[in-house]
Amino acid sequence: MTTDLTDRLKEFSKEMKDWDKKKTSVSGVTIVKLPTKGDDTNFGLEIIPVKEDGTQLKRKGLFVTSLEQWEAFKEIFSNPKAFDLIQSINNLRAPRAATPEEAEGEVFEV
Repeated sequence: MTTDLTDRLKEFSKEMKDWDKKKTSVSGVTIVKLPTKGDDTNFGLEIIPVKEDGTQLKRKGLFVTSLEQWEAFKEIFSNPKAFDLIQSINNLRAPRAATPEEAEGEVFEV
């Protein structure tokens, strides 16, 4: 599956301009084409959690551009102390109103 996905990303990169974003079939994950020098291809993932109705929980997301970053964030997110801290912060906040849903568009199937 990874080789097929890599080949599809290479083809997909030919259609995109720098900083173009493409929704994926993974809820909350968008592909972003990053600027490069020469013929290099460089993508990143923007992770923006969404509610059940598809509205984003925040305006801007978390950018992940390497496997090393992915693993580091995964470790932080799975840390029980970090969870306890965000849970306590969440308890201090009042509920917020939902933001309008983004326009539907073509989706990159993962």
